[in-house]
Amino acid sequence: MFNKKVLIVDDSEVVRTICSEILAKMGFNVKLASNGLEALEKVKLYHPDLVLLDIIMPKMNGYQVCRQIKSDTQTMNIPVVFCSGKSAEVDVYWAMKQGADGYLSKPVKKDELMELMARFHIIKNVSEKYSNQCFYKQGRVRILPA
Repeated sequence: MFNKKVLIVDDSEVVRTICSEILAKMGFNVKLASNGLEALEKVKLYHPDLVLLDIIMPKMNGYQVCRQIKSDTQTMNIPVVFCSGKSAEVDVYWAMKQGADGYLSKPVKKDELMELMARFHIIKNVSEKYSNQCFYKQGRVRILPA
């Protein structure tokens, strides 16, 4: 449907499954990675249109992955959105300092994922239902939990 690729990076199989099912039903080509090293390999291999990235993972944490994606000229323009159970303001602040383009707090809902895709121009014509839950800082969006 959209012919867009999304890489979901999370060490939790449950989270990967839930997010991938939502995105696949929306028509996205979903790739999965269970740790940071695998994520970096798949970013280079598939060059996704968006990376959903957990923070706490084995082998390499999400902050390290984000810094590597954003420091590579071949991947630096890929939007990286953290998707984490850590939801304190300091976590969001630190994610943005690593170069993240957005932040979602778990558990993620389908409407939040749709809004995220629209904000990064991966899809168009999404309801503004959740626009009041977004805030912008230097062109970046954070989806706040409902």
